[in-house]
This record gives sequence, structure tokens and C-alpha cells, in this order.
Amino acid sequence: MLFLGLAAEVHAGKSPKEERGPDWAQLSPEQQRILAPLAEEWPRIEGARRDKWIGIAQHYPKMTPQQQERLQSRMKQWASMTPEQRTQVRDRYKKLRDMPPEKREAIHRKWKEYEGLTEEEKKRLRQVPPARPANQPAKTLTRD
Repeated sequence: MLFLGLAAEVHAGKSPKEERGPDWAQLSPEQQRILAPLAEEWPRIEGARRDKWIGIAQHYPKMTPQQQERLQSRMKQWASMTPEQRTQVRDRYKKLRDMPPEKREAIHRKWKEYEGLTEEEKKRLRQVPPARPANQPAKTLTRD
């Protein structure tokens, strides 16, 4: 009970601005450079997510150039998404995270195969309707 009281006091001592995380102007020039794709979105990002991005920015210098490039690309994609699209991405990530490891690995392998395709092959695949699951019967047309 004492712990809960202390935790409540500590939490109550935080100002709303501290819970929100630092404003863009409070970031270091290096953090601003790394997180630049999120600059316009930053005022709408909540505190916990700001902290997560700041942590990513701290790890950024340790990444390979390829990892840095990929991160920059992903941040640009994220910043261009609507809130609904972001929610869908988060939901898909949660589903993937909760899958058994062997199923996640199979999806990862398929994604790697897809990434290895040419743009023409990817376009062709996007035009093909998805295969129906084996347990789903084919629709039959009937005359009335």
C-alpha cells in the first residue's frame, strides 16, 4: 500500500507537459535530424510514443547505413499514413507478435522472397486475387 501511495505522489508530481514528452524544439539537433520525417507529426504524437522515437534516435548511430536508410524510409511511410492506417498497422503487428514462432518465421521467409522480386513481378502478384484457404469451398453459381 505504501508503494502505491509513493507511486501516486510521483505520478501526481509530473506536469502534463512532462507526460507528453519533449516538444520538437526541445530535441537536440541530432535527434531532430534523425527524426525529421516525423517533424510535422510530432505535436500529435503522445508521450510514450515520443519516448519510443527518442530511444530509436539514440540507437540510430549504432545502426548500419542500410538499417538507417530503412528506418528513415519507414518513418516517412509512417508520417504519411492516416490515423486509421496506423491503427491497422499496429493491429497487424500485434497479431504477428502473438503468432507462434514457426508461423512468424514462415511469414518472414515469404516476405523475404517477395522483397527479392522485381517490380514487375510484384505488380503482377498484386493483380492476382488471393488464393482461398483450403477449408473454404469454392463459390458456385446457380440459376434461379
